Amino acid sequence: MGLIQRRLPAALAAAWEAEVTAAQRMAALAERVPGAGVRSRLLVQSAFCRAHACRLLARLSTHGRGPLPVPPALPPQPPRLFEALLREAELARDSAARYGTAADLARQQGDLSSAWVCELNGSEEADRALQLRAMAREVEQHVDLQEPFAV
Repeated sequence: MGLIQRRLPAALAAAWEAEVTAAQRMAALAERVPGAGVRSRLLVQSAFCRAHACRLLARLSTHGRGPLPVPPALPPQPPRLFEALLREAELARDSAARYGTAADLARQQGDLSSAWVCELNGSEEADRALQLRAMAREVEQHVDLQEPFAV
C-alpha cells in the first residue's frame, strides 16, 4: 500500500479519535450546565459524535484497520462554560473542514462510501458548531443576568 493509499485510513483514524474525544467532552460539558435544555442538547450532540465514530470505525474496517485504542484522558476545559462551548464550536468547525479534505481524498481513491461518510459527518459537524455557538450565547446571556446579583 503506497503513501497515498495510507493517507485515507490515517485520516479516518484521526477523525475517529476526534469524535470519541468530542463525545466525551460533550458529556463533560453537559454535567456542568445547570439548565436542563442546554444539558439535553449537549447529550444529544455527544450521541451524534458517537454515531460519527461508529461510521468511521465501519469504514476503517474496510481498510483493514481497527479496533483502535481508547484516546488519552481529556485535557482540562476552560473554566467558564461560555468559553468551553465556544472552544468546542471551533473544534467542530475545524473537524468539518477536515472531513471535507478526507472526503476529497476518498473520492480520489475511488472509495465513495468513505467519501459519503465524511461528507455526512462533516455536514453534521458544521451544524454542531452552529448549535454550540447558539448555546454559548444562551449560556452567556443567562450568566450575565445573574452575575450582577452575585455576592
